[in-house]
Amino acid sequence: MHSTHLQPEELQAVKAIFDDIVEQEWFDGSENARTSFARYLVETYSISVIKPTRFRKIAEASARMHYSRKS
Repeated sequence: MHSTHLQPEELQAVKAIFDDIVEQEWFDGSENARTSFARYLVETYSISVIKPTRFRKIAEASARMHYSRKS
């Protein structure tokens, strides 16, 4: 099992990505979606060796697939 303990600078980077994506008009703003997406970001970031800019693109693609508002 991997660790989800992030260093302060890592947590700050993940939070910035979270804040930016959940503010998008297409993002489902429900508490369930926000909580699930936050968990996804922490878990995914903690197992990745990826630069924050690349991680942001991957996170947005996943969010659009799984957390977009239903039409």
